[in-house]
Amino acid sequence: MPSTLHRTLVLLTLALLGCGQKSAVPLAAGPSVNVLVILIDTLRADHLGSYGYPHSTSPFLDKFAAQSTLYERAWAQASSTSPSHGSIFTSTYPRVHGVWNRTLDPNGEAIFPRLASKAITLAEVFQEGGYATAAITDGGNVTESRGFGQGFDSFEAQFKGVRNRVERAKDWLQEERTKPFFLFLHTYQVHTPYIPEAKFVEKFGNADYHGPYRKAWRDALEFSKSNQIKNAIRVIQQKFYRPHHPKEGEGPPSPDDLEFLIALYDAEIGTTDAALEDFLTWAEKEGHLKNTLVVITSDHGEEFWEHDQYGHHQVYDHTLQVPLLVRTPGQIKGVRRPENVELIDLMPSLLSFAGLPIPPSVMGRTLKFGEAIKNGDTHTAIAETNWPEAQIGVRQGDTKAMLFPNSNRHPEVYFLTDDAGEIEDQIGQPRGKYFLGQTMNALQSWEILCKETQSLYQLAPALRNIRQLSPERLAELQALGYVSE
Repeated sequence: MPSTLHRTLVLLTLALLGCGQKSAVPLAAGPSVNVLVILIDTLRADHLGSYGYPHSTSPFLDKFAAQSTLYERAWAQASSTSPSHGSIFTSTYPRVHGVWNRTLDPNGEAIFPRLASKAITLAEVFQEGGYATAAITDGGNVTESRGFGQGFDSFEAQFKGVRNRVERAKDWLQEERTKPFFLFLHTYQVHTPYIPEAKFVEKFGNADYHGPYRKAWRDALEFSKSNQIKNAIRVIQQKFYRPHHPKEGEGPPSPDDLEFLIALYDAEIGTTDAALEDFLTWAEKEGHLKNTLVVITSDHGEEFWEHDQYGHHQVYDHTLQVPLLVRTPGQIKGVRRPENVELIDLMPSLLSFAGLPIPPSVMGRTLKFGEAIKNGDTHTAIAETNWPEAQIGVRQGDTKAMLFPNSNRHPEVYFLTDDAGEIEDQIGQPRGKYFLGQTMNALQSWEILCKETQSLYQLAPALRNIRQLSPERLAELQALGYVSE
């Protein structure tokens, strides 16, 4: 008898494949609710007080959470920025939209995909529905070159930090307009390299620590103030922080170094929390939050060697669990939701709340914001990464399987109720073997679903700078599933 996991994905496949050809997005009548989505890149949920963190990194966000719907178990579709944003903007899985941070062709050369022009994005539906649309981002992998500008009247992508980004958001909100708005505000402030404000380093860092990471932070902060930075990861991270990180396979740094590195991460959260308090307090005072739905979330988290790596290259929960706070217009009382939800659920949920049509290519569920539900959720959540190795994480309820399709690593299974840190691999136990078997069967249906969705709605990723490619190389990449746009 098929498992719940297998049955759910089969039904989803059949339902989607029966939708027919993609139709144009019709206009909605009289939209009125504004929508503000704030995305704090690389923010893992368990470093916020509202998610149980013991340090006071997020006093404002905790207050905001107490007036919002807080999703206790929200999961990203990927552990890196581009694919996660692709999933948020299109409500499709990474293997459907294909917008990885980077991937390699058969010759080992890096290619950088972008959203297919046929993809219907969240911003496009708002735009077609009569909304003024704008994106203010910190650049990097959230740029128009990745196709993320589709549907935005205004798209500004510059690495400037959270203080600058919220000021630009204020500028945009102060413009006179008669339409309701959809504003997407993104910051890399919490992402490496860590260059938090000094007062927050003093708050979270050990004053007696004088090791290499304190000097790295001071030098990086000074460098960032005196130089125009286009790619902070490439410049600041490589110059100041990378020399002090242990080499791959050497394990974490010393306990004192690791403690201070995490303190820098917490200080970045504190910096961001203060900037958002300033922004949302101002927006409330100016009347911009009247009849406005506000979402605060992240695209992925961060690992600090919990599973032998630093950064966000794996699909363990430290990189997948993100905060998801949703405050509906007029909401003053918080609601905590315990079920598994995914970032692909945002697009249909926001459109439904605004009374706008949901495109047939959408793969997420529609969440009813503000309502409480009972426990007992068995929803299946799936996440992927492609770099530096392919990984797939599949969870149903509180059981999770990890698969490594292109390496010699054996699959892993975790029972998260008793092992939230994913420490005790249960693959050798009968329950673990049974769940893995059911997962493998279900993934076959899911892979069919993804392949057919991509084909049916013409969502194969495009290529940047395609005019620079030779005819031979273009043909080679088209054979791999990329479109010639």
